[in-house]
Amino acid sequence: MGVIVRRFGAFLVAGALILAGIGWMARPATSAPGPQEVVTRTVRPGDNVWSYATSITPQGEDVTKNVDRIMQINNMSSPNLRVGDRILIPSED
Repeated sequence: MGVIVRRFGAFLVAGALILAGIGWMARPATSAPGPQEVVTRTVRPGDNVWSYATSITPQGEDVTKNVDRIMQINNMSSPNLRVGDRILIPSED
């Protein structure tokens, strides 16, 4: 009888963990709201992600947020650019 109770308890625990996992996996993905307009630029000598971000950031706001946006839009793991690269820049809001 004790073996049956332990197996039933293990079954209940496994079921609860599976249901918790399904609930976790069913959460909606979070991303930027809606489509985003972008412009394409060809990187020239002296250009960098910071300069592009500064050009679209309103005065007094945090430039680093737009650096992050540019890197995310372009799937960049590093802010380094090479002359001749094509880069997507969010349109000014």
